[in-house]
Amino acid sequence: MRSTSGLGLGLLFGASLALAACGGSGVGYDRPPASLDPSSPKLVANNIDFDVAEVDVPAGAPFVLVFENGENVGHNVSVYADATYQTRLMEGVVFNGPATRWYPVPSLAAGTYTFRCDLHPDMAGRLYAS
Repeated sequence: MRSTSGLGLGLLFGASLALAACGGSGVGYDRPPASLDPSSPKLVANNIDFDVAEVDVPAGAPFVLVFENGENVGHNVSVYADATYQTRLMEGVVFNGPATRWYPVPSLAAGTYTFRCDLHPDMAGRLYAS
């Protein structure tokens, strides 16, 4: 089962670039953006696993990934160019749950990407931008 997303948020993407340029260890907001698209993709972590292994997102537009950590264990989500995990495109902040963070993800060209928890590399899946 794939999760789907609607339109991305350009201003939020700009803010994420500013944060990344400051050398932070990941981005993630502890409150949803006021203009959050109700169809934003969502991942849930429980039992050291994600609830879905495939997520659909819009190509060519930034978006917000909603990440719910249901465990009292640190998790994050990072997006990579491919399954080699050599090129990270977005690094989400690590946090303990139960809690939710909203990760701004930059515009992705149409294609297949990977996501994973950097602390638990077996927690991984595919992200399809179309």
